[in-house]
Amino acid sequence: MTLPVSPSPSVAGVIFAGGASRRFGCDKAAELLNGRMMIAQVASRLAWQVRMLALAGARTDYGLALPCLDDAPHKDKGPLAGLASAMRWARAEGYTHVLTAPCDVPKLPMNLLTLLGPPDDAPHVLAVDDRLEAACALWPVGLATQVEAQLTGDGKLSLTRALLDGKAVVRHVTARDLDGSFANINTPDDLDQLKMPNG
Repeated sequence: MTLPVSPSPSVAGVIFAGGASRRFGCDKAAELLNGRMMIAQVASRLAWQVRMLALAGARTDYGLALPCLDDAPHKDKGPLAGLASAMRWARAEGYTHVLTAPCDVPKLPMNLLTLLGPPDDAPHVLAVDDRLEAACALWPVGLATQVEAQLTGDGKLSLTRALLDGKAVVRHVTARDLDGSFANINTPDDLDQLKMPNG
């Protein structure tokens, strides 16, 4: 996938694609919406905002020719494991921040980075109608040690906890402002709804 030159050379982008898609019944990242895979739509929208893009937890690159980041040594610990691998990768590539998004938000705002505000030493996350969209966030890679520390226990830990523990900067917007940009596709019905003329 050819990426455009980004106005934010310090920011890399990572798409979370390691979920089991249990409610969907198959790999939802590969499902088609308007003739294109959902993950390809997310990638094209995120690519305009970052200098380099990768997939976290994905078992394939979906033909996008993007790096696939392994969640090891924290497999099966959810998106936080993907964030840890994203931070390790971004830091190794010389980036200071990671802009993250899930694979199931095909209408992702193309100005997500702008909405989140300028990068600094705190994680930034959107609150859409006061609901945190924790997977759509801007993370300083300097927090990698704290994220890794949260993964040392048993079970999955949430991105929301990582944000709150890190005293995140929360940017408030309304769903009306975003025109459905954060419609998550968790089930086939969700996808059918998005395919409708007013979806």
